[in-house]
Amino acid sequence: MSAPGTDSRPARRLVPRDALAPADTGARLGAVRHHAGRALGPALLALAALALWGWPLGGFLGQALLPGLLRGALHPSLDAFAQAWADGGAGALRNSWLISLLASLIALPLGAWLAWLRERSLLAWRGWIEAGVWLLLVLPGYFVASGWMLLAAPVGPLAHWPWLLNPAQALLGPPGIVLSLAFKALPYTFLALQLSLRASSAAPQEAARVLGLGRGHRLRLAVHALLPALAAGFAAAFAESASDFAVAATLGAGSGTMMATYAIQQSVAAMPVNFPAAAAASWMLLGLVAPALLLQSAARRRAASARSVGARHRPAPPVALATAQAWAHAGGVAVLGLLALGVPLLSAASLAFGGIGHGAGFARAAAQVLPAFGYSLRMAMLAASAATALAWPAARALAAGSRIGRAVDLGLTAAMALPGIVLAAAYVQMYNLSVTPWYGGSALLAMAYVALALPAATRLLQGPVAQLHGSLGEAARVHGLSRLQALARVEWPLLAPALGAAWLMAALHVAFELPASQLLYPAGHAPLAVALLNAASGFQLRLQARLQLLGIALLLGFAALAHWAFGRAARRMGART
Repeated sequence: MSAPGTDSRPARRLVPRDALAPADTGARLGAVRHHAGRALGPALLALAALALWGWPLGGFLGQALLPGLLRGALHPSLDAFAQAWADGGAGALRNSWLISLLASLIALPLGAWLAWLRERSLLAWRGWIEAGVWLLLVLPGYFVASGWMLLAAPVGPLAHWPWLLNPAQALLGPPGIVLSLAFKALPYTFLALQLSLRASSAAPQEAARVLGLGRGHRLRLAVHALLPALAAGFAAAFAESASDFAVAATLGAGSGTMMATYAIQQSVAAMPVNFPAAAAASWMLLGLVAPALLLQSAARRRAASARSVGARHRPAPPVALATAQAWAHAGGVAVLGLLALGVPLLSAASLAFGGIGHGAGFARAAAQVLPAFGYSLRMAMLAASAATALAWPAARALAAGSRIGRAVDLGLTAAMALPGIVLAAAYVQMYNLSVTPWYGGSALLAMAYVALALPAATRLLQGPVAQLHGSLGEAARVHGLSRLQALARVEWPLLAPALGAAWLMAALHVAFELPASQLLYPAGHAPLAVALLNAASGFQLRLQARLQLLGIALLLGFAALAHWAFGRAARRMGART
């Protein structure tokens, strides 16, 4: 017991500041560097999000409700929506909704059929189905549309058969638009159904057979189990079709069928430009896509709450088809492949190699396509490198599951739903202001490419990054490696295949990108997609066909070379790790 009035606490020792142990100072500096390093990644992501999406979209879309926003006049008004609706927005929106709905209803059963053949049949050639789907996914959207245009051209492959040429010309209107969008959306429905069919359980069907249920009841059970995947595939196909610009700018513009994406491009390219009306039209297009995204989100939640794969999970056995059924399916797949891939290739080849002096024509086309391809390739490699560099910390944030990760997840979902033409229109205005005078240069086009490629690259890296166990970093620190050394010698070598795949996917995605290229390319440096569109708009059909074949051949050659280089680099890094 201490005496009353005295302090029982031990006396504090006064130690001079310069007498602190060096170990304590080093520990504090290490802690400061650690916290600074952890804060650097989120800060860079926030800055990139502001430059790529926040600043341009906030200022552009805000003018639909506040027409004087950039002048400081904050007076709400709906006049921009009324003007956009009256200037053809109503018809363009109706056309986009109806065409996207029909394209999705066609793509969904076709994708489900191909996914069932790939995952649940024993057909020897089923691997070619997936190869064809991925080829269709990589090729640009206007590849299929231009195929129909070249097929129905008076000098095309049907020129000697008028009884076939006249019906083919009917495909230049809404029927051809619907089919082109359905073929382009087919990979999304296929991929959505493929994973669900691969993980489907054998128990429900076995129980149905034990109970004596007929084939119709069993089919309803199978469809009910696939409802989340079917809803997700339909939503992805609808959103992709409604956001498409390439088909709307080729078949749609050529046939007079105005669609919402092309209407936005026309309003931005017109003189004088009415940005509030263009922003209102962009809001209408986003409103058209939003229900599909909500359906996709609901399907994802339902799939998460109805998981059937567990410790006792037995996958459904593959089905052995009879010979007649196998031949029928083979014929159907051949017809579908001919329509989706064969017609564009054969039509382009027929026009490119037809006529007199096609050798000299190819030489002139090469002289025109090589500069455009070189510029597109340089921009694609630059944008892919920046997108992959940003996708890695974003994927780490997603894998951490923190509040920053949830914010990144929400932002990526919104960015993937954003039509490219809306982002390009926002860049046209907001980066032409005095505070950000970047319009007209290659840097702004590269920024748009990064914004379009970053969401998909992050999603691709999300799974591989999440699979890296935290003990890898702890073991590296125990062995005396710094944070940067641990990344360079442990994490990055393990992620090398995924990083290479993300880089290549981003490069291929932007190499043939059209809406941002059309609105943002600098004068005298037309990208490959713009060169192809200019040839199509000028009805230079043979030149268009030759440019298309040369561009696709060069791009596929680049993809093969990059894939080989990344595979070799990944093997070397793995050997050193």
